[in-house]
Amino acid sequence: MRESLKDIKHMVKNIKYKELPSELEPYNYYVLDSGHCIMSVLQVHLEEAKESNMDDYEIPLPVRYVLDKGYKFVEGYVVVEAEYSSDFGVVVDEKYYEY
Repeated sequence: MRESLKDIKHMVKNIKYKELPSELEPYNYYVLDSGHCIMSVLQVHLEEAKESNMDDYEIPLPVRYVLDKGYKFVEGYVVVEAEYSSDFGVVVDEKYYEY
């Protein structure tokens, strides 16, 4: 289990996403309130995360969103471009969530 999930391990299930690129498999989790996800760091937080602790910035993003929008790897973390609001957190259209 990824370090970023240890505080919410009671909400994480061992349900893997089908037809996922093998390079994303270690980042794939099913989180009860987010569904099928890839643990990711938002591009907007990358520099701050690199100066601090990347695990503290890793969040669950819907698998379909990550596959559709694209991703890159930085220092062993999946990095994804997504809108972020300081009031609401990450902003991702509901159509990407799969439960």
